[in-house]
Amino acid sequence: MDTSVAKAFISSAQTTFRDMFGMAAEPQAPSEMTPNDDHGWDITGLVGLAGQGQGVVAIRLTHDLLGKLLAGSGVVASGDAERRELEGGLVGELCNIIAGHATSALSTVSLEIAPPVIVRGPNHKIGWPAIAPVIRLPFALPSGTFELDLCIRL
Repeated sequence: MDTSVAKAFISSAQTTFRDMFGMAAEPQAPSEMTPNDDHGWDITGLVGLAGQGQGVVAIRLTHDLLGKLLAGSGVVASGDAERRELEGGLVGELCNIIAGHATSALSTVSLEIAPPVIVRGPNHKIGWPAIAPVIRLPFALPSGTFELDLCIRL
C-alpha cells in the first residue's frame, strides 16, 4: 500500500477524534494482518471503496471504549437496546467521517464510499477481499485503543 494512503487515514483519524471527542489519537506501529489473526474488538464498522481504486476500510473498537466515547459526548442510553443502537450509529459515523476525509485528501484518485456496515461479536471475522494486504493501523487514546484496518488497491 502506498504510504500516502496510510498517512491520509492516520491524519483523518487523528483529526476526527480530536474534533469529536477532544482526544489525541496517537498512532502506533502499523502491521500486516494475516487471515487467521484473532483480535479483542467487539464491534467493527466497515465501508467499501470504489472508483479509481477499490477496497475496504474498517474501524474496530471495544464496548468499553465506545461507552466512554458516548459518555464523553453527553449521550446517555435509556437501556441496552438503545445503547446498542447508539454504539452502532457512532461506529458507522466514525467510519464514514474518517474514510470520507481520507479519500478526499487523496486528490490524485477519485474514490466513492459505500454506506457503513456494522459487525459485532467477540473475535468476529471479516471476509477481506483478496485485492491487497490488510494493513492494521492501531491508535492509543487516553481512554483506550482502536484500530483502522485498510485493504485498498489503487
